[in-house]
Amino acid sequence: MNKKISLGIAIGLMALVAAVTFIITYNYSLNVFNSKVKSVSEKEGIYTKLSEMDKYVRANYVNEINEDKLADSIMSGYVAGLDDRYAVYYPADKYAKQTQKESGVTVGLGFNYEKETSGYIKITGVTKGSSAENAGLLAGDVITAVNNTDVIAYENGYDEAVTLFNCDEGTKVKLHIKRTDENGVSEFFAVDVVSERTEIISVTGRLIDNIAYIKITTFHEKTPEQFSNVLNKLIGEGAEMLIFDLRENLGGLTDSLQGTLDCILGDCDVVTAYYNSSSEVVVHTTEEEQIRMPMAVLVNGNTASCSELFAFALRDEAGAQIVGTTTYGKGVMQKTHRLTGGAAVKITVATLQTAQSGDYNGVGINPNFEVALPAEVDLETITDEQQLEVDTQLIKAIEVVSTIK
Repeated sequence: MNKKISLGIAIGLMALVAAVTFIITYNYSLNVFNSKVKSVSEKEGIYTKLSEMDKYVRANYVNEINEDKLADSIMSGYVAGLDDRYAVYYPADKYAKQTQKESGVTVGLGFNYEKETSGYIKITGVTKGSSAENAGLLAGDVITAVNNTDVIAYENGYDEAVTLFNCDEGTKVKLHIKRTDENGVSEFFAVDVVSERTEIISVTGRLIDNIAYIKITTFHEKTPEQFSNVLNKLIGEGAEMLIFDLRENLGGLTDSLQGTLDCILGDCDVVTAYYNSSSEVVVHTTEEEQIRMPMAVLVNGNTASCSELFAFALRDEAGAQIVGTTTYGKGVMQKTHRLTGGAAVKITVATLQTAQSGDYNGVGINPNFEVALPAEVDLETITDEQQLEVDTQLIKAIEVVSTIK
């Protein structure tokens, strides 16, 4: 038996539903409004406090204010307050250097450096194929004078002397070098180094019997092309097994990672980024075929970010064995935003998960074969022949790939 609802009751029910909907919508809107007001009030409080301090300092500070340094320090302080360990504020000059580094091509003298305790400039690394390498400079050399002026004699010492390294392509810089041998005997000499455009080599490789040993130091824009060239060359020379060395590789560009993996893997999703309210696949390989060879990946505690994802992808999609020690565990993604005037800010915008292994942030990769490197072994200074004798992780990787069928 059907029961009919009177028109009056129906209208009443509709009114009740409308009232409930209004109340819910009103309460939600009120909460949003209150949160916005609170946010605006908090921001206004911050700006008021900063303005108050600025007025007091300008009225009473005894020294002259460096406006550029002050502005950069305020921006850096804001970023520091985010409690984001990966966030960075780049002043315009540093951002220009960062983008140049990420491009895989640098204009400069071709060496890295740091301040020595004496105040002089210590060379910490020399770029392969650079003017510095051609001039015979080595890691460990100490620069005592630049353009015939003692480093300490400059008005601002080290800080002023190193600004002379930031010069246009083709500029010649004279460096006075102190080189000390293992017996403590020092020699002094001068060289001219020319600022040149140099491609940063991120991929090197060689054959170990029928095993292709390929080392990747970072992921920049040139890495996929360099990787493809090295990989194809070694396979053409008879490589039947692959070992990829990502120890001390702190990561780099996600696009570069995808291009590099495309040289190995077939069509598959590799990495998904999870933002505040959305997600997207950020690494997807597109090749129809994948390389099918026994593979191992060398990792350690400084294998981070893109290099961890490289290792995960090869383990999950190609059956690679991981050898070494637990990786860093950087499973978050940063985005860099260029600001007015050429500066930039980089903040964490998403967490990352691999297609099969999931979330690894703060956890890293636990190797299939846990092998420590002897404390006395410095991979940067030993020869290829010595590496085969003392690099316990590489020795284990060779053993592992040789037994994979």
